[in-house]
Amino acid sequence: MILTGGLASCSGFAGSNKAQSRFAHPWWVEEVEKPLLAVDNGVYKRFESKNNVFGSFAKYVGPTKVMNLRRIRKERTEEYFAENRPGFRIEDRALAAASWTVSRTGGLNRGLRSWNRKSMRTPEQQMERKYKDSPQKAAHLVKQAARYFGAATVGIALLDRRHINAREFYRGHEVDIVFEHVEKPYAVEGEKLVIPEKCKYAISLSIQMSLDCIKTSPSAIGGAGAALGYSRAEFLVGSLAEFIRGLGYTAIPSVNDLGSSVAIAVDAGLGELGRTNRLITPEYGPNVRLAKVLTNLPMSTDKPIKFGPLEFCKVCKRCAEACPSKALSFKDEPDFEVRGPWNNPGHQAWFEDATKCLAYWSESTVGCSVCLAVCPWAKKDKTMVHSMVKAASAKMPFLDGVFTSLDKTFGYGEQKDSEKWWHLDLPEYGIETSQGRKKI
Repeated sequence: MILTGGLASCSGFAGSNKAQSRFAHPWWVEEVEKPLLAVDNGVYKRFESKNNVFGSFAKYVGPTKVMNLRRIRKERTEEYFAENRPGFRIEDRALAAASWTVSRTGGLNRGLRSWNRKSMRTPEQQMERKYKDSPQKAAHLVKQAARYFGAATVGIALLDRRHINAREFYRGHEVDIVFEHVEKPYAVEGEKLVIPEKCKYAISLSIQMSLDCIKTSPSAIGGAGAALGYSRAEFLVGSLAEFIRGLGYTAIPSVNDLGSSVAIAVDAGLGELGRTNRLITPEYGPNVRLAKVLTNLPMSTDKPIKFGPLEFCKVCKRCAEACPSKALSFKDEPDFEVRGPWNNPGHQAWFEDATKCLAYWSESTVGCSVCLAVCPWAKKDKTMVHSMVKAASAKMPFLDGVFTSLDKTFGYGEQKDSEKWWHLDLPEYGIETSQGRKKI
């Protein structure tokens, strides 16, 4: 799902170019007025979450396939344990399970993702005072707070309601998501979730994953990289929502629930849609998890961006070639032809066969992130040579084929040794966060 709206150049304090540049993308990233991939406004509409591959997998592939996958997963798990296979051992799986800890405490309108205030209110806040300043300064404060709570990059867009799901599963029931003229969001058990009409802004957030983990995929270590990304996303959206509530405004935190984080991220200028039908960012490639916060806090908004992936993905195809399940498209151009009801129609993309992907997750016993690991845009932040290549790709797309060949030649897409991961000198959370950051 993707499109429409507005980026992440970054509004700082009004009139301050220095403040504005603090959250800016690299110099070779261009702002554009609308996303590069087209939308059919007559077709694109709000999606029903039950149609995603997690909600309807058994319906799409049939009960026999589901039972066979369960058997394969069980047998292979026992086999891998018996041979003490690196990446699939008890310590590897324990790391992956532990990395989900924070993520599993949340959910749609639950835990850190609660739609209303959770923490104690200060005496000042009990007086119902509201933060009042320019939209530019409000955007700056939100971005600074988001970075502090763990966001890799931040963008703000006007909310396109077509990106919000029409229906969601909530506490065991499928309910409508509706917009109403109310002060606070609320839920009616078994019937509806209500978003205030005034929530017109969407804050898009990327969370960097540990590339050292992801590069071992498919393995439990690779799964741990994704899991910790989700757990950090849980903390990020919960904390940022509470910050905004502390300013006197409504804030609705979300990770994968509620609507398309990818579509909102494209609008907010965090990146472009790639061949995986996922976001590619200029800073981290596809090696991010995405989240969002909806709010009524008036903020200056950002624009979509252009930096090369659309043309690069047309010639690269490394993710499709490496995909173990053959779920990704080999088409030269993105189009409007969906692969199944798990795809939301009405927008241009390289659509994937999500049933093949999810089936392989069971067969591997540990999930999969191979498509992210092999992507030439997935390089560690701010490495000089890779930054130069990214800049050249953005400005000279005729070199994309050469860069793809070089990426293969130097072995960047090869799976890394899970055994060696346990002996790496890892930074906090397994990610590099300080390179290239400006001092205030």
